[in-house]
Amino acid sequence: MTLTSLWVVPVVGGALVAFLPPRLAKWFGALVALVALVIAAFVAFNFSPGFHGYQFTEKLAWIPQLSIFYRLGVDGISVWLVVLNAFLTLIAILATPITQRTGGFVGLMLAMAGGLAGVFMATDLVLFYVFWEAMLIPAYFLLWRYGEGQRAGWAAMKFVLYTLAGSLLMLVGVIGEYVATGHKTFDLSVLATLAPSPSTQFWLFFVFALAFAIKTPLFPFHSWLPDAYNAAPIPMLITFAGVMGKAGAYGFLRIAVPLFPQPVDWWDWRWVLPVLAVAAIIWGALMALVQNDMKMLVSYSSISHMGFIVLGIFAYNVQGQQGAVVQMVNHGIIIAALFLIVGWITDATGVRDRSALAGIGRSAPVMAGVFAVITFAALGLPGLNSFVGEFMTMLGAWQRAPALAIVAAIGLVLTPVYMLRLFQGVTQGEPAGPAPRADIRAGLLGVLTPLVLLMFVLGLYPAVLTNLMTSLGQAGLAR
Repeated sequence: MTLTSLWVVPVVGGALVAFLPPRLAKWFGALVALVALVIAAFVAFNFSPGFHGYQFTEKLAWIPQLSIFYRLGVDGISVWLVVLNAFLTLIAILATPITQRTGGFVGLMLAMAGGLAGVFMATDLVLFYVFWEAMLIPAYFLLWRYGEGQRAGWAAMKFVLYTLAGSLLMLVGVIGEYVATGHKTFDLSVLATLAPSPSTQFWLFFVFALAFAIKTPLFPFHSWLPDAYNAAPIPMLITFAGVMGKAGAYGFLRIAVPLFPQPVDWWDWRWVLPVLAVAAIIWGALMALVQNDMKMLVSYSSISHMGFIVLGIFAYNVQGQQGAVVQMVNHGIIIAALFLIVGWITDATGVRDRSALAGIGRSAPVMAGVFAVITFAALGLPGLNSFVGEFMTMLGAWQRAPALAIVAAIGLVLTPVYMLRLFQGVTQGEPAGPAPRADIRAGLLGVLTPLVLLMFVLGLYPAVLTNLMTSLGQAGLAR
């Protein structure tokens, strides 16, 4: 029951943490997250690259009358996302300040991590849907109860309305897939070999893709994101942006691509998603360019970078889809570090407007040095982790649609512009505006250190990720 423990440990631990005093709640929550990370690392370390199919599989009868089973498994697509979820949950809890409400916050964070782990491990379509819904409940309460600003309640409501609409469409798709295949099964491995008629695939793809596009979020289904990210506290954003957005991209790769491979005679609808992905790349980058609010700049940059991931998935080739998985991990690491740095600058200066700050690198040189590395990773500098994922997704996109790859490359040009404007404008030049009284503290530096180290490790040796992608379930890459 190794995989079961990956979601049970954080859920049970979160329930216990919620009733503990603040300081004890944080450190016990961190211990629970560490245990989950150790289990996830054990799975990755003992994963067999040459094995074709799901590994560490678990199966129990749940509702056998309807052919619904509790099925878990991991393959080369999902194993690193399970590790990423456990890792960023630990980072988020370590970055959580101790207040009177720490227990409830950490408890909900662990519950959300449990739901996300289930999404990445479920190999039964109904179980996937159950975990999908389960991860949204703690996210809503985190935004509603712990959100920042006067519009936190509205941000939580908007998030729920968007995701609920997508979830209801997904439920229609789950039922439709069960009926259309006629084989009375929800096993994803079996469903990948039972494609319905092209016309049926069109409608089933539509409902699933809309649900995943909202969660990613993909242009133009993204309008919940600015409000939610603006309201979310920094520790929540580490997993909210770093992991939950990947659940939508993972859904595309696990369900939409392998289960619905054939277009209808009159329209190849598979082209819609890469076009929307390129639109997200350009639109997110342009919006990031005009932001003065540092938190919102990073939020819009996330939309742009998620566009590269979706573009790689719908390249329908191994290079693009492997690059998408690599970039899911890389983006999670980078976006977590960016939000931590932006949060520190905001707390140290009391200002989120980048145009009102300058030269703070003089009073915080260590922070400026760390920020420089994170900035270079975010803009795709060779030798750091984002370069490899972006290169692979662009290579895959070029093989399928050179015109789309050329337009998407504009996003690669815009990324250094807004990232360097943020870094240089805040840290360099003559000091202007409030200045931090001290450099970055040891505790936060300790939280940032593993993120920065991973940027170098995965940038210099990306095979640590790609080697395991030779082991795939039957709903594998480029099917």
